[in-house]
Amino acid sequence: MAQSVVYADLKFATAPPLTAPACPAAPDEDDSPYENMPLGPVPAVPSPGRWPRRWRVPAGLLAASLLLLLVATVALGACYWQVTRRLQDTSQEHAAEQGRLSQEVSAREQSLEQARLELAWARAELQRAWREGNSSRLELGSREAELGRARQELAVLQKEMQEVQEELRASESNVSSLRACVNTDCCPLGWVLYRSKCLFISVEQKTWWDSNYDCRRKSAQLLVQGNWPTWTMPHFVQAHGAMYWVG
Repeated sequence: MAQSVVYADLKFATAPPLTAPACPAAPDEDDSPYENMPLGPVPAVPSPGRWPRRWRVPAGLLAASLLLLLVATVALGACYWQVTRRLQDTSQEHAAEQGRLSQEVSAREQSLEQARLELAWARAELQRAWREGNSSRLELGSREAELGRARQELAVLQKEMQEVQEELRASESNVSSLRACVNTDCCPLGWVLYRSKCLFISVEQKTWWDSNYDCRRKSAQLLVQGNWPTWTMPHFVQAHGAMYWVG
């Protein structure tokens, strides 16, 4: 913007000589400091529509500036388009990744739920097996108790069987001795064969000394139990009310 410059000539009054003081005189109109200033017309300010000659811009520089501005605008537009395209691609990739992650999370949740169901089933099976094991142990204990009782009964039966076998062997021995005596007349007349021994049963009641003397006179002795068990003694000795000297 053009500016006007105003030139002015300033006139200063000279100092008075050093003399005795005196009253100052009234200022003269001719001594005004602005008396030499030209009072010409003020130059007019140029209108906004017209530029001074020295401020005019060449047309080529203006065209180059416009072209440079256009190129910068196109470059900025291209950069903006690339950034927008990258943002769109990134948004699409983000959406795709989010979808993939959602599917993966859903699959993991399904797998976790399946694992939970399998764990619950395994726990139920374990509890059932534990209950069956407890019942099996109780049943095994009862079976072992029954087996112990059966063993005791078997031992009693074996003992009874041994006794029966001994009785059977004794009976067979008696039978064989009786058969031998019947065939060979091994016992004297009036004597009874019992367990390979000839026994004489007296019909008279005597004291022990008389009975012992009578046995010695017959080359015998009073009945001695010896190795015979109680149940192998002659039945007439064990008969109720029977009185015989033994030993």
